[in-house]
Amino acid sequence: MSCMLEVYCKPPANPSNEGAITNRVASFGGRLDYREDATEHTGIILTYEFDDRNNAKKAADLLRQLGEHVQGPMDYAA
Repeated sequence: MSCMLEVYCKPPANPSNEGAITNRVASFGGRLDYREDATEHTGIILTYEFDDRNNAKKAADLLRQLGEHVQGPMDYAA
């Protein structure tokens, strides 16, 4: 079963930082599934999908160590 994690980035948009996050996630087998633009209530949300929960957990742990706000991994409800 697929799982996902979400990374919350503070505005304004920073393509360089988002690219670095995506590259780190990709090294664990994750792929960017959806990017939600910032609203007045939320920052930018990057959603990544994984085929392997263990790799998703490793990616989430690394991103947290780097100071990113991460939710998940959780089951993917598509």
